[in-house]
Amino acid sequence: MPLAPPVGVVIANHNNCAFVDKAIESVARQTVRDLQVVVVDDASTDSSDEMVRRCLARLDDNRFRYVKLGTNLGQAGALRRGMAELDTPFVCFLDSDDLWYDDFVARHLAVHMNADFPVALTYCDSHIIDADDRMLAGTAWWFDSDKPQAKAQRPITAALTPVFDAARGELTYPRSDAVTFHPQWTPAGATNTTASMMFRRAFVDLVLVPPSHELRLYVDFYLSTFACLMTGTIAIHDALYGYRMHGGNSHSNATVPGGTYNSANREWEPIRRYVLKMVQRVLRDEAEALRLTFGEERHSIAERLMADAVGALPADRTAPAKARLSELVLSFLGDGLSRLGLRDRS
Repeated sequence: MPLAPPVGVVIANHNNCAFVDKAIESVARQTVRDLQVVVVDDASTDSSDEMVRRCLARLDDNRFRYVKLGTNLGQAGALRRGMAELDTPFVCFLDSDDLWYDDFVARHLAVHMNADFPVALTYCDSHIIDADDRMLAGTAWWFDSDKPQAKAQRPITAALTPVFDAARGELTYPRSDAVTFHPQWTPAGATNTTASMMFRRAFVDLVLVPPSHELRLYVDFYLSTFACLMTGTIAIHDALYGYRMHGGNSHSNATVPGGTYNSANREWEPIRRYVLKMVQRVLRDEAEALRLTFGEERHSIAERLMADAVGALPADRTAPAKARLSELVLSFLGDGLSRLGLRDRS
């Protein structure tokens, strides 16, 4: 019988010394053992370097490598530097303040190996946890949030509620095994954060072409949009990791009051506008390579969808639009102190 392919993991860290060891340990515990793991410290100014070195020495696991950057590159730059150390056909990116559950890689790899249709991206649901690993929510409300029943009145079955071990204080959720193939991108669609995803490496190499300074954050939104456009995606409806909201996240720095809460104390629309325009630009600039890889029809459909989406974006009312957008983008993406703990959308 065929053997499963190896999987590469990049853990990009910036100033997450309080959590990076837990992220590393969660990768070491994966049931899939054929891993190549690179921890990239993106010029942290806290004690991250000491914490990473201590953790790796304790694990003494030759699957792990460590790269410490002297200059802060931002999320895209740090991830690219990590990928340069890998030669695996699949790759995952774990934010250094999140943690994977033990079967994260196994579940994703199994879905990628489905006998229905190959996609560039699989992504899963997540639990929302705090700085002390305590549960805040049993799902990311935005995960697959374009499904019709998302806003409908409905019963919540026992299959969606955890078993509570009172003696140990632990919550255990039933496994659903449900997965959904999404054949095309829609403006209302949503995936999840960086840590939820497994990509085909060839796809990332093909589309992650913007300069690092233009994509210091929101790599997950950029890559997932491209994957939806060019190959479709598959959603895994089990929560396979803990997304940590600890108050110092680069994006999700708000609280969890319930409902369709805003995970960040900043406007999403300027960020969305910036990333979608970047996708549109890369579709144009890399047209030859994209057409050669995915075909004329798929590329043309992607260009039309993105043109419609960008054309429908609300105007930036803080005129002059162009100057203000530039200012917002620089403030969100351009400072060298931005951490890498994004909740996708994150």
